Amino acid sequence: MPELPEVEIVRRYLEERALGKRIDSVKVIDASILEGVTTRKLIDSLVGKCFTAARRHGKQLFLQVDGGFLTAHLGMTGDLISIESESPLPRFARVVVGFQGGERLVFEDVRKFGAVGFVKSTSSLLANKRLGPDVLLVREKEFVERVRRHRKAIKIVLLDQRVVAGIGNLYADEALFQSGVHPNASASKLTDGEIEKLCRNVRRVLKRSIQVRTDFDRLPRTYLLRSRIEGGRCPRGHSSLKSIKVGGRTTIFCPRCQRPSKG
Repeated sequence: MPELPEVEIVRRYLEERALGKRIDSVKVIDASILEGVTTRKLIDSLVGKCFTAARRHGKQLFLQVDGGFLTAHLGMTGDLISIESESPLPRFARVVVGFQGGERLVFEDVRKFGAVGFVKSTSSLLANKRLGPDVLLVREKEFVERVRRHRKAIKIVLLDQRVVAGIGNLYADEALFQSGVHPNASASKLTDGEIEKLCRNVRRVLKRSIQVRTDFDRLPRTYLLRSRIEGGRCPRGHSSLKSIKVGGRTTIFCPRCQRPSKG
């Protein structure tokens, strides 16, 4: 499932492959993935224009044109790829943007949990989705304030995109492991220092994953993501990894490195 690092890699790819090209056509193959926009409106909003910037907020992508933004959420299996005019469309192509010269930008999605839309401002979409600030940009003090107001398990709070946007299941587990915090610890009972450390580790983990293009084998040997499986060995050699469900999400942790809080 694409999380912030995967989405950021797609954003950088779009900067290289989609900007500055005149849009000649828009074809909606499956209108069920459209979000807040009709096929006609999407075509009218894009044809004749050029994408001028590729932005990201959490896991949400924005491609800017004159008058608004094409929006894309990758969901579980979505992707945006550039293909040449003579190349066949991917089997699960849902929306195709054609550029002058024949190159095409394709939104493909096997399971159709993703979405494509168009908005006049990014702030309107962020407000409608009630997304918190991007986790890589939020001030540490604000991160602490947003997290500690919740009494739920810290793993659930980290995954709540209304608190901060961008943290997914895998990277939440990694950040909690690096911080020595049990995934079931109550967020409101963590100290400011513990949450500050967690904020720094979330950012470090996400940035490192982007740096290695989400190739977990290239992550440091001290990272859980290299072998995130129940019964696997703790990267620090302290114990076998355990699996539990937190908020319905599979959670991997080390019972020795991440002991439950006495509180």
